Amino acid sequence: MRIRGILAAFVVALSVVLMAGLAQSGADLLRADRAAGADTKRTATEPALADAGAGTQVQLRAVTFNMCGGLCNDGGTNLLHHIENEINSFTPAHLIMLQEVCYSQFEWFKTTYAGTYEFSFTPLLTNYPSCGAPDCSVNMDSDPNNDDKRCWIGQVLGARGALGTKDEIPLGGESYQIDSKGKPIPLPRTFNALCHDVALAGIAGRVKGCSVHLRAWDDANGVGDRARSAQAARLASELDADIDAGKVVVVGGDFNMVPQPDKGPGLDSFYRPDAAPGGGIGRFYEADTTDTRDPDGTGPDPALWTLPDPDCVAPAKTCRSGQSTTLDLSPLKDDQRNSKIDHLFFSEATTIDSLSGGPRPLYFKDAARTTTTQNPAEAARDANGKYLKLSDHTFYRGWATVTVS
Repeated sequence: MRIRGILAAFVVALSVVLMAGLAQSGADLLRADRAAGADTKRTATEPALADAGAGTQVQLRAVTFNMCGGLCNDGGTNLLHHIENEINSFTPAHLIMLQEVCYSQFEWFKTTYAGTYEFSFTPLLTNYPSCGAPDCSVNMDSDPNNDDKRCWIGQVLGARGALGTKDEIPLGGESYQIDSKGKPIPLPRTFNALCHDVALAGIAGRVKGCSVHLRAWDDANGVGDRARSAQAARLASELDADIDAGKVVVVGGDFNMVPQPDKGPGLDSFYRPDAAPGGGIGRFYEADTTDTRDPDGTGPDPALWTLPDPDCVAPAKTCRSGQSTTLDLSPLKDDQRNSKIDHLFFSEATTIDSLSGGPRPLYFKDAARTTTTQNPAEAARDANGKYLKLSDHTFYRGWATVTVS
């Protein structure tokens, strides 16, 4: 049974003004770990933010990023400072959701941000050789106590404050995992959403964050679509009690599903009925919908723009749309990727008129990978003409305003 505790420190509740109309052995071992809040300690020298007083409107900021830590980066940590730069440029990013993070990279984030953020991890795979370990066979037996953590890859949740009790929500989907050709994948995944109640610096109240990675691959018979739809519905249902308890719930991750309802109903469980076009049965707003505002009020850096569905026009206030979160692979026209499969959802306990966000591509400007750019025209290329990039997904940031009472 999962423990869904509320930190004693959360003594001041958030009330929200609504405007108009997210290898099993290693997972078992991690569930037995001590509370994530004990992993890192904030130092006395940290420039703490004062908790907001009653009635104050506070901008809640979050980022999500499938960093492709194994397949694209071999478990290495030498390029993670680029992610650090993106996080720091969005200060204060209260919640950090990362996917496809090798355990060695998780440890790098814990060490790098010790004293400011606390991080937690749950494995998607515990026998993944692309994280840099020479041999993962030891993780294939039934004994989790001899696992080599260098073979672990999974989801990470970080909070600019303290993490409460880990809440791993089983999403199902472990059975009959197949690739795009209908063949069983060689390394089946274990799907858990990694959630925590969090005590955030500068925001007194109850907030819950979740980092998630759903099933990949599309097949002709729709096996993957059905599994993802069921996983999303399970997660949304499990979070109902938190929303009813007055929490602001933020869910970020790689859903492997596009938002438009005409391309599939998988995200109906997240989008609210007033989301255009098509609506849904959910209780969440997606950050990147129709807004182009910059959170700091300083103008484009660059502009956070969207590609709304043609049906998503005024008077709609929130939409099932947004800019692609998968990167173009090369300048060749037939090799482009244009698909929004990463999402950042805020529960209905937020003010819709303050909600916004957008993806930030991270291409490398030079072969040494020392500088990033969001403009593919400035990107360096490999010998095959492919763009050099940190991940095949974009870094994605978003924000919403909540009212403290």
